Amino acid sequence: MHYYILMKQDNKTRTYMFIGIPGSGKSNVLFKFLRQKILEKRRHDNGKMTEPPCEVISFNDFNICAGEMCRKICRMMSVPCKTEIRKAPEDYSYSPDKTYFVDTSGDLGKQKSVYDFFSKPVFAAKCFLAVPAIIDLQIFGGILEQYSFLKDFQVVLTFCDFANDKKINQISEFFESRKIRIAARNTSGIIDGSLEFL
Repeated sequence: MHYYILMKQDNKTRTYMFIGIPGSGKSNVLFKFLRQKILEKRRHDNGKMTEPPCEVISFNDFNICAGEMCRKICRMMSVPCKTEIRKAPEDYSYSPDKTYFVDTSGDLGKQKSVYDFFSKPVFAAKCFLAVPAIIDLQIFGGILEQYSFLKDFQVVLTFCDFANDKKINQISEFFESRKIRIAARNTSGIIDGSLEFL
């Protein structure tokens, strides 16, 4: 069945995409955000959850164990996971009753392909660009140029525990001057780290 038929047309966010340079913390942010969504759903449903409201689709081929790590973390969270590196987004079917969390490859061309697919209105997607707060300010312009194909996105600052307040403020000013919203700040630990939405 074609995926367009399966998706509802109610403007509810159906897909969260996580994009960024290799090693930027995309997967880390995805799993913390997913955990928050699951906890939010459980609170809303008084602790009951008959079926996971979400599913992870990983196109992350950063290294040989990226898919395996994704599967294991999803298993720990009791969330379905699709992570077959050789598959493209159009190879999967999508349910109107699930929210999808999409982890992308470190390869820019593959990221663009995934972004183009999930940017179709039927997916009502939100895109987050993971940007490490530890890189030099001079590089931020180059990152934005690299990701110029992103039309509607928000930034998640990663590795914030390794950047001081002055650096965080400079980064905030950089993005504000370009009218790009910083949605959240993330610290590095996947278990003990935090994801703070602004």
